Amino acid sequence: MKKSAVRERILEVASRLFYEQGYNLTGINQIIEEADIARASLYNHFDSKTDLLLAYLKEAEDIWFLEMENYTARSSDPKEKLLALFDFRMERQNKRGFGGCQFIKISAEVSRQDTQVFDAVSHQKNRLKVFITDIVKDLPDNNRLLTHGLLADALFLLLEGAAISGSIYKNQESMTKAKEIADKLI
Repeated sequence: MKKSAVRERILEVASRLFYEQGYNLTGINQIIEEADIARASLYNHFDSKTDLLLAYLKEAEDIWFLEMENYTARSSDPKEKLLALFDFRMERQNKRGFGGCQFIKISAEVSRQDTQVFDAVSHQKNRLKVFITDIVKDLPDNNRLLTHGLLADALFLLLEGAAISGSIYKNQESMTKAKEIADKLI
C-alpha cells in the first residue's frame, strides 16, 4: 500500500468505529487489526489517538459541508435553500440509521480539557451557523418577528435540536416539525 493509501485506510476504519461504537470504546488495537496494518504504520501517520480523532473530525466536516452545499445548491431561492437544510439532515438521519451527529457524539465523550477536540467540534457548528446566516441575509427584510440574526440563530437551533431528537427517538418526526416551524418563521 502507498503511504497515503495506508493513511486513508486507517482514517476510514477509525471513522466507522468512532461513529458506530464511540471514541472511548474504540481502541488503537482494534483500529490496527481492522485496518490490517502494523502498529508502526498507524503511528507513522498519527502521533496519537487524539490526532486520529482530529483528522476524523476534519474529514467528517469537509465531507458534511460538501454534501450539504451540493444539496442546497439545487435552489437559488434563499427560503428553499434554508428549508433544504432540513431535508438534507433528514436524508443523513436515514442514511446513518438515526445514529446522531458525529460532532455532538464526540463532544459528549471527550474530556472538557481536550480543547483541540472541542475547537474542532465548535468549528463545524460555527461554520454551519455562518452558512445559515449567509443565506438568511439574502431573504427580504420583511420578517416582523425576528431580525436576520435571530432568524439564523433560530434555524440553527431548530436543526441541531431536531437532529438530537431524531437520534434519541430514531425517527424524523422532530426534523419534520422543525422544518414546519422554520417555514413559518421564514
